Amino acid sequence: MIIEITLGILFGVLLIFVLGGLKIIQQYERGVKFTLGKYTGIMNPGLNFVVPIFQTYQKVDIRQRTIDLPPQDVMTEDKVNLRIDGLVFYTVEQPEKAVLNVQDLKYQLSGKATSELKEILGKKTLSESLSQRDIIAEELMKQLNISIKDEEGRKDWGIKIRAVQINNIELPKELVRAMSKQAEAEREREARVTKAQGELEASKKFKEASDMFKGNPAALRLRELQTYQEIGTEHNTLMMVVPEIMCNSNGNWLLGAGLNEMNKHK
Repeated sequence: MIIEITLGILFGVLLIFVLGGLKIIQQYERGVKFTLGKYTGIMNPGLNFVVPIFQTYQKVDIRQRTIDLPPQDVMTEDKVNLRIDGLVFYTVEQPEKAVLNVQDLKYQLSGKATSELKEILGKKTLSESLSQRDIIAEELMKQLNISIKDEEGRKDWGIKIRAVQINNIELPKELVRAMSKQAEAEREREARVTKAQGELEASKKFKEASDMFKGNPAALRLRELQTYQEIGTEHNTLMMVVPEIMCNSNGNWLLGAGLNEMNKHK
């Protein structure tokens, strides 16, 4: 009887021991296993066994993750302060290195991306910073992938930077107002140049028309009648039409009968 109870207790302890060591790893995870504190392998998705007390493990998410770069002040090459923020997308490709070589991966990656971004923008002017967002993002991604590899005494972080996105670039308020005034002046200059060009082209056309009408009075008369018609369609309240025989080329009135009488008395 005592033996049966003892065997039952041992069986129960063994069952608890076995069940306590069973661990499930999701498809999007990997487990980094340690035996007596020493790295001993990777736990793949599915059911895994960890010896209680002697072995421990740490789960690592291998899905694509995002780090939000907080807004930060950056000085450009031409001494202009910008406030910039963005996103860094990365995946863990070697879970054991991400656990063994880096403490607080997201914090260190955020700090590294921030310092690299400041260095990149420090070599660019204001206009380049505003117009080359894609180039800046590409340079930052390239520089991050280089800096997290096992080179020049650095340990490999076990991750890969998939993409970098620059979101907002804020300018100082004083500079925004100055640029707004400059843009307004530029638009006004372009408008004046366009208007002057239009007037020049119109004057050339008017000259060509006057030369044509000078040699063809009938055409000039038809154009005059057409002008009357166009004025009439504008619903003017009053329009007076003066026959051309009552005025000379200078616009002075000519009353034929009156002039004849004055010539007779001379």
